[in-house]
Amino acid sequence: MTLSSVPQPAEPQGRATPLHFVLGYAAGVGLYFLVKALSGLNPNPCQGQTVVALLVPLLLGPGGLGLTASQWNRPPRAIFGLGLVVASLFPALFLASRDIANLRNFGCAGGYVVISPVGGKGLSEMTLKAGETRRLQLRVGGFDVKNRADAFELSADATNPLRSAVPPLKVTLERSSGVKLGQEVPMTIAADAGGPTQQYTVNVNVMQPGGRTASGSVTVNVEGIK
Repeated sequence: MTLSSVPQPAEPQGRATPLHFVLGYAAGVGLYFLVKALSGLNPNPCQGQTVVALLVPLLLGPGGLGLTASQWNRPPRAIFGLGLVVASLFPALFLASRDIANLRNFGCAGGYVVISPVGGKGLSEMTLKAGETRRLQLRVGGFDVKNRADAFELSADATNPLRSAVPPLKVTLERSSGVKLGQEVPMTIAADAGGPTQQYTVNVNVMQPGGRTASGSVTVNVEGIK
């Protein structure tokens, strides 16, 4: 076998320049803003927006990597693919994550209830001593943006593991009707002076005109008299 008959590795075709990367990046950015503009034609501000937000990053990222890997012996095309990959991260993925986060603030994630100390952040668990009373506040968020002017109906109760006639934990809402979205409503939780050491769950339920509901809860650990 002569030396000339030995298969030789393919030589790279063409020469890559920064312009090829810029072209790939520009193509990716252009695709993102094109899809973004087309998504504005959707009359529903919530439906399908998550899919649209992730569509371009999912196309550009794997697509750009695939193009780079398959065209490695063609540097101009490989560098073009790298430009697509970078565009998939910024602006595509960066802005997509911001848009998805804004969907909740826009009311697309359904309703929710935040329970917190007065002037504090939301909490999921708290401790009360027997006979102690704690003042909290709750706030209704989310729901469809079209119905932000609606008034909500609220109700609250506590689990009663002992099923006694007088619940060891009393929950009182300052308002139970006519509550607006985002409005802070005071809530008082009082532990009975003779109650036992026990864990309870305080549930707050919200009903929107039209039947949509939401709920929030906080775990209350009561330290009874030993």
